[in-house]
Amino acid sequence: MENKMLSIFLAKTIGLYLVIVSAAFILKANELKPMALDMVRNPSLVMFSGILALIFGILIVVSHNIWVMDWRVIITLLGWLALLKGAMRLFFPEFAMSKMKKCVENNASYTIMMLITLFIGLVLLYFGFM
Repeated sequence: MENKMLSIFLAKTIGLYLVIVSAAFILKANELKPMALDMVRNPSLVMFSGILALIFGILIVVSHNIWVMDWRVIITLLGWLALLKGAMRLFFPEFAMSKMKKCVENNASYTIMMLITLFIGLVLLYFGFM
């Protein structure tokens, strides 16, 4: 797949994912935050989510390691961040669990993180569909 076509495909896919997940976590925070806290207290779920993040990150890094000064670098950065997040959860699960727990418990951090995620998703959707 040509780089531009791959970038557009990934922008649409990742953008939709980020918008849907962040919107759900903003609009349904009272229901989803307790579930997220349950997850971060379960080492097996943290490991499983780390494996999923690692797979996602590797797929992006291998297929879209594009370092240019335009919107496509967002996809590359997200891939590297996912790869690092997955590795962190596998190699240092206790550290990852404590950071995740602090973020979910702190309302300001939680809201800021979800708004940033929503914004990145909207930017990707813009470039993917326009």
